[in-house]
Amino acid sequence: MDRKLDDFININFSYTQEKRSAKKNVRKKLRETNLDSFLPEEHIEFFKNLRIGSKRIARKKIEGL
Repeated sequence: MDRKLDDFININFSYTQEKRSAKKNVRKKLRETNLDSFLPEEHIEFFKNLRIGSKRIARKKIEGL
């Protein structure tokens, strides 16, 4: 073997750098945000009414024409 100690150290060093770069690419989860903190009150009421209305429509039975 004609390798030197530096060759083995460099191989190990590049391997650990690859591991570190792989860990950095992991996506971070975003925190949940409360819409009430930055939306106007009328928008909040609109979305609340929209949600209630969609539930009523979904539960309503389809009647024949």
